[in-house]
Amino acid sequence: MPPRPTLRAAAVLALVAVALTGCTSKRAQTQGSNDGAGVIGVSLPTEADAQWSRGGDALKAELVARGYAVDLQFAAGDARTQGSQVQNMLTKGADAVVVAPVAVGDLAAPLEVANGDGVPVVEFARSLAGVDAAAAFAPDPTELGRAQAEALLADLPSSASEQEVPDAATEPSPSPSGAPSPAASAPATPTVARVALITGSSDDPWDEQRFAAALDALQPAIAAGTVQLVSGASLEAAAVDEDTAAGQAAAAEKRLRALRVDADAPTAVLALGDAVTRGVVTALTTDPPAEESPSPSPRPTASPTPEAPAPLVVGTGADAATVRALRDDVLDATIFADPRALVDATADAVQALLDGETPAEGEGVAPSVVRPDDVEELLSSGWVSTDEL
Repeated sequence: MPPRPTLRAAAVLALVAVALTGCTSKRAQTQGSNDGAGVIGVSLPTEADAQWSRGGDALKAELVARGYAVDLQFAAGDARTQGSQVQNMLTKGADAVVVAPVAVGDLAAPLEVANGDGVPVVEFARSLAGVDAAAAFAPDPTELGRAQAEALLADLPSSASEQEVPDAATEPSPSPSGAPSPAASAPATPTVARVALITGSSDDPWDEQRFAAALDALQPAIAAGTVQLVSGASLEAAAVDEDTAAGQAAAAEKRLRALRVDADAPTAVLALGDAVTRGVVTALTTDPPAEESPSPSPRPTASPTPEAPAPLVVGTGADAATVRALRDDVLDATIFADPRALVDATADAVQALLDGETPAEGEGVAPSVVRPDDVEELLSSGWVSTDEL
């Protein structure tokens, strides 16, 4: 392989500040024979979500099988850390970079260096407009959001299943005064689902597209009066606005606990995000954390408002905690786009680009609706194990 041009001095100076920040909040793995095929840097958002930890492991295994050395790193959900990771990969001589971008801005400078030095960049399992990549292989966030909303609408209790409309054969007899009884004259009322939307970040384009698609799919039911949005009617209202997976999970847990003691507690929840889904599951399966006493001798307070019955929940992802909740009927469904389905196409693109060829057009993976009866399929596919559940 001919040597790559050296990094441009001006670009390196522009990246010093980035390279000096966020370098400790990550995990790095380098594996492979480096028998001449090259070194591939892989930077993924966070190890906390199975989508990235298991997707990353699958991609690394495929690239190693093709003879590449692989430098796999996780950015702990921090865009500056990811920018630093990619720059360090280039400085150490990566021949190609695979990235699932946390955000666009912090990748702009290192990707400019990569393109200037002829280092191909490929997006894996997450693609953002504005990222200068040669190829992208990722699900469509609008498809994810639409699939979630449609799964929720399909499973909401209908008025017909919950209301019995009396017919002539079963209609009660008139009262002695001749007036029909209330039961005979009362029309059936439609069941109105009180729906809450919870998502991760209001400034993440991925979350924005997924939220917009879910809300759009709910609009006909909202207009018909069978769905009422009690929380999260706008992106800003739905977002917990935490950057890390742990922060989003904790904030989503807190949000749902608060909603369940509200007068208009939701009867259904769309948890738009893997970390958000884990937080919702925690809120439904554990006791709330003990509150710290405000003083050594607190004044007596009224009993807290009891929680509403558990809502119907459609989430995303297939982390072990999510699959466990699905198996135990805590979740009604989860929307899953298996990143392993993108591994071969991503590796093919890397290989083609390094060989000076044009890669095949980017492709995505269609989201699947996974319900409790489908857990066995996740087990048989090797995504999760029985020990984890």
